[in-house]
Amino acid sequence: MILSRYQGKLLVVRQPDHGRQTGLIAAAWGNEDVPPPVEHREAARLAAAHHDDGWAIWERHPDLEPATGQPIQFYDVKPPAHIPAYRAGIERAAQLDPWTGLLVSMHGAGLYNDRYRSYRLEEIGEQALTGTERALADEFLADMARLQADLYTEAVGRAAPAAPHELPEVMSAYLLLQVWDRLSLQFALRHAADAVIAPLPSAGGPGELRCQARGDLRLALEPYPFADDKVELPVAASLVPDRAYRDPEDFLDALASAGQTMLEATAVRA
Repeated sequence: MILSRYQGKLLVVRQPDHGRQTGLIAAAWGNEDVPPPVEHREAARLAAAHHDDGWAIWERHPDLEPATGQPIQFYDVKPPAHIPAYRAGIERAAQLDPWTGLLVSMHGAGLYNDRYRSYRLEEIGEQALTGTERALADEFLADMARLQADLYTEAVGRAAPAAPHELPEVMSAYLLLQVWDRLSLQFALRHAADAVIAPLPSAGGPGELRCQARGDLRLALEPYPFADDKVELPVAASLVPDRAYRDPEDFLDALASAGQTMLEATAVRA
């Protein structure tokens, strides 16, 4: 769950709903200045839409933070809960398409290796791991490396000449998925605040996507990555009382009572 405070309440965006918004970003992505993926475009869109589906397992009974009585923010969930959920999501993604599974596997693994050493999200305070948690993460990384090699072979019809993440076409597709993911989080978590998202893969080398706040849930982007001058990117969310909850059932009852609303997020030219 992606949690933030909005209009005096607790805004809750379920991870699969965040994924659906990310899929909308991927589907609209691409113009003369910012080209879309050349190969496996539909599989990349599926990866965007389903990259966080494994979280649905945890969201059925979320752990509460003792200090607040509210669900733990997604980036603070520990590996013993996080990794099994991600494994399930990756398995489902691989059933949709092998290239989709490859990218979603890399997305999950990248949370434990600084996105294949491409960047680290310092602003959300990524957690340090205990020895036991590190061992779980290392086992997960080893399993994902083997799976990624198999999925690459299935996707392209030949074995990879190196680890898939070392291949430029794979790493470019992975980094683009990270850009789409983070752009969605600019709406779902940060309510369209100013930001710079990098690295942005491009033909001229790694670049950056600059985000400028232009009102409620409205972002101006530079370079602008869509064909239309304005793109609507709605995300389903729930507004629940911003209070401490007795237990997960109490929170889930409030979530069910609140229902869902569509937040009308918008991207425009800078």
